[in-house]
Parts: sequence; structure tokens; C-alpha cells
Amino acid sequence: MQSRLPISSKGSFFKMRENAYLSDSEIELIESKLLNELERLKNSDDHGLGEMNKDDLSDPIDEANSNIQASHELRMKNREVFYLKKLNQGLLRIKEGSFGLCKECGDDTGFERLMARPTAELCINCKEESEMEERNNFFGKKSKSLGKTPQEIFNR
Repeated sequence: MQSRLPISSKGSFFKMRENAYLSDSEIELIESKLLNELERLKNSDDHGLGEMNKDDLSDPIDEANSNIQASHELRMKNREVFYLKKLNQGLLRIKEGSFGLCKECGDDTGFERLMARPTAELCINCKEESEMEERNNFFGKKSKSLGKTPQEIFNR
């Protein structure tokens, strides 16, 4: 069933929505969650990568600590970039009218799941199946921070 309703109160056009199981108010609530999260990340205190002067690296232990800290900060920055992409993809799916539909099977993702995890792209059944496959297959296991499999990372 498709709904001929505005995508959101902010939009001035009407479009057929594939995700008619979600009401306009539910979509607006999730959209505001995504926008608030985007704003929070943009306004977060961004110190950049840890920078130490060569003079501060007087011994190998200081240098090792600096390398570990820089590695940790880089990983966290990569995770943040990945999350920003997921937020933007969610907002795009809202505009397209396909938000809340499983990318795998096309079934409803569920309002409760979307409220808990607004960036969810799979219904709970497909997500569980995907996680089981990842656990059983090292090469199919995706990096949590990069969103890619080892094969995709190494075959650049």
C-alpha cells in the first residue's frame, strides 16, 4: 500500500511513499532524530589528530604512546565519518520515501527498531541472518568502523 502524503512537514511536494506503514508523524520524529544526531556530530569538539612535537618524543615509550593515541583517534574519526554517511543515507531514504524498508527483503523494518537505531537498513530477521553469516565467515566479516570486508579493503 502506498501513501500519497508529503514526505515531511518541511517538504512542499507530494510523493508516493513506499513505507506507508509509518505515519507522517513517525517519519518526522525519526527524521528529527537523524538531524539532531547530525547536528551533534557537527558541533562535537573536534581536536583533530593528536599532535606531538619531536622534542616531546624523548624516548621510545613516549613515541609508542603517541602512536597508540594517534591510531586510536584515527579509528574513532573513521567511525564518525562512517556514521555520518549512514545518517545522510537515512535522510536521503526519507526523501525518497523508502526509509524503514529492509534493503535485503523489502519488509518493514519496524518503528520500534528505527527509534532505537534510526540508521538501521535491515529488518531484525535479515540483520540476525547477516550477523550469523559474518560470524561464520571471516572473509565476509565487515569492519565495524569501515563498513567493508577484508577483501574489499585489501583489493583497492
